[in-house]
Amino acid sequence: MSDLIKIYGERNTNTRYIETLIQLNLDVVQLKGVVPGYIKTSQKILPGKNWLRDLYFSLSYKHNLGWKHSRVKSVRELKSHDSFQRNICFVSVTKNPYSWLLSLHRKPYNHQYGKTKPDFETFLQTAWKTDARDNCEKLLESPVVLWNIKNTSYLQLADLNGLNITTERTIQDPESVIDMISSHFSIKKLGSKFSNYEKSTKDTSKNFSYYQDYYLSERWRDEISENAIEIINKTVDETLMKHFGYEVLGNT
Repeated sequence: MSDLIKIYGERNTNTRYIETLIQLNLDVVQLKGVVPGYIKTSQKILPGKNWLRDLYFSLSYKHNLGWKHSRVKSVRELKSHDSFQRNICFVSVTKNPYSWLLSLHRKPYNHQYGKTKPDFETFLQTAWKTDARDNCEKLLESPVVLWNIKNTSYLQLADLNGLNITTERTIQDPESVIDMISSHFSIKKLGSKFSNYEKSTKDTSKNFSYYQDYYLSERWRDEISENAIEIINKTVDETLMKHFGYEVLGNT
């Protein structure tokens, strides 16, 4: 049985929802993936917005294996840290790149742009500034490259008996995902009945039914132009997409 579980997944992939499902249903300790409250409080009175979070994960990496949104380090590096003195399991979360990019455009995070956010097509072709805790180069060609890099890094978790799951599968059937995690890692369930979390973890105006309809019915397609799809397709790793079961749009 696993003593610890570490969740990796980019921003806007529903990692918070999956963490909540695990907390409600499985008898396992989750390694911290975001900064504690005192860091957020300190940021309000200290200059800058990201250096303190970077410093926290740099100093605490050997205990928590980094920011949950980070590029996963090599298997050798992961094994070299204190957390591996206990039995640990890994789960990564991947989201359809088209819908993910729309989400990231809505919430680009802190320091990407000035006061004016670019339109979606410009955003897709604008360099992406990373933080140290991203574990990537400081400047990436575009947010599409960010999707490629982060999701490619999750594949190596298979060498550690890890699980790669998708946002869409979790939304479609969260109970089956919890069953899969429980079975794969021999993690005991907290009860015989599955407990879902119906509220949004970020937006009180939305709930589980909203997200099921939006993603499973692919309502997001109404928000993406043919030109935007062409821009994404020039850079997105199509082999990686197919690995996770995603259709490459516009290739008909």
